Amino acid sequence: MTASVITVLEALVIIGTSLWAIQYLISRKVHAYERPSLTNTQVENLPKVSIVVPVYKERRQSIEKTLDSISSQNYPKNLLEVLIIVDKDDMHTLNEALKAVEKFLSSLNVKMVINENSGRRLKAVAMNTAIKHAGGLIIGFYDADDVFPNDQVLNAVLLMIERNYAAVGTRVYRFRNSVLGGLMYLESMVWYNAVIPFLKSTIKITPLSGEGLFIRKDVIDSIPLSLAEDALLSLKLSSHGYSVGLLDSYVYELAPVNIISFIRQRIRWNKGYAQNLVLILKQGVQLDYALRVLALYILIALPSALLLISIIGFIAVTYMAVITRILALGSLYQLIFAMAISEVVVLYLMRDFINESMNMGRAIILLPAYWLLLGTVTITSPLVPVNNWLKTAR
Repeated sequence: MTASVITVLEALVIIGTSLWAIQYLISRKVHAYERPSLTNTQVENLPKVSIVVPVYKERRQSIEKTLDSISSQNYPKNLLEVLIIVDKDDMHTLNEALKAVEKFLSSLNVKMVINENSGRRLKAVAMNTAIKHAGGLIIGFYDADDVFPNDQVLNAVLLMIERNYAAVGTRVYRFRNSVLGGLMYLESMVWYNAVIPFLKSTIKITPLSGEGLFIRKDVIDSIPLSLAEDALLSLKLSSHGYSVGLLDSYVYELAPVNIISFIRQRIRWNKGYAQNLVLILKQGVQLDYALRVLALYILIALPSALLLISIIGFIAVTYMAVITRILALGSLYQLIFAMAISEVVVLYLMRDFINESMNMGRAIILLPAYWLLLGTVTITSPLVPVNNWLKTAR
């Protein structure tokens, strides 16, 4: 019995390592991110673009940071409008937004939109209120504290025109000058540069983020109501056969201010993903699409789950070998060796990402603890009751 436990744990370690290696190697061979070959001089009539910035419990400086990036865009200013959406009962943010807008009245067409919906507080509700007021043929979405290159809007529009994409997303790197911020930066680099290209090329579903997202207004009546509205939008676009592209660009987003805010953010994401799966399957979809969605969820959740199970198993084996002596120490050493080899393989494959966010010595110490935290939050998220927009404190 005890020998079989060791075998199972070793198998989980091997499966988790192999899954990451496969994702990484496939992602390196595909070119998921694109830049348009068209230029604005080759397009007779560029479409009007509405940029939506939903804000909730935000500071003036955070709103200004996003408006500054929008203001610097090389897209024709007469074809660009900005809609800042504020909940009617969030007077603090409204006052902060009005102060922020004052700096850009001469360079941007900015409109304040009040969300009068007093029902369930979700980001998607605010976004839908803004969409009703949007006059653009293409709608872009950003959050407060977002920073992005000055050619992002133009290149997103040109890529949509050139490739006939219904929507375009980009990389979103989360960073903060802290240990947690560095780990989140590394994680977001891995997600956008390895995991998403793998999912796009194999499952044929492209997870989009709510920042740096551009979508044609004619393909959506509204943003789906969910705790993870961007993920549900991705699934809906895929189920309707729309083509989705990835722009070779980036958005820098400020990472959560502390571990509590980080956990709240992940719980919201995990609950949202679970909610989305139920909604998609309830609507009734074709079997092949349902299988692709299930594969998507398994590939996203499996690494964290396997890691958590492996670490819990390791703790149990250590207890049985050292304290109760039910197991021989040789079994513990065998498991330690398997887990060490696994970490070496993963860290070797991630070395390029690691070198951009921290040194390898730091990664060897910090990443296992971070992976354990992610696995724990993933497993326990279903136990936490969440129905509203959990604001990520930055």
